[in-house]
Amino acid sequence: MMDVELATPHHVTVGFIGTPGARTFFLQAEDDAQRIEFLLEKAQARGIGDLLGQLLARLGDGAVSDWDRTAMGLRVPLEGRWRVGELSLGFDPEQDRFLLELTELVADEDGPEPREARVWFDRDQARRLAAHALEVVEQGRPTCELCGRPTELDGGHVCPATNGHGKLSR
Repeated sequence: MMDVELATPHHVTVGFIGTPGARTFFLQAEDDAQRIEFLLEKAQARGIGDLLGQLLARLGDGAVSDWDRTAMGLRVPLEGRWRVGELSLGFDPEQDRFLLELTELVADEDGPEPREARVWFDRDQARRLAAHALEVVEQGRPTCELCGRPTELDGGHVCPATNGHGKLSR
């Protein structure tokens, strides 16, 4: 069930509130009529940056080297419409625009059909969103070199790669 579609947003970004280890990620898009936010997982925010970067590279479009980071910030107040379960990203060559499709995470398979949203954006927005998403994700806790999971701010954590034999510290 289509919940919302933004065909010409002037603001598309990802960001978070909270501190490393307790962050809540959002995708935010705004056009002249409305602003919407969706709750994301950190991996989904990273995926948006990675996938957009890959699509842009396939199109021969270079990465953005400088952008207004302040303009990419989340605008408040934040009201997550729903939590994203699945997302897909594509490019429409006829329109020369990217499409991000979001599907609501539903806990009960027998419950209501998940809502969907579509956000369209241009190449310039895609370049900025790709770079910004990856930068935002990297602002969190460092990841373990052995298992790839987030570590504590001091770099230590109980690492599965150590087979449960205590805390790995750097």
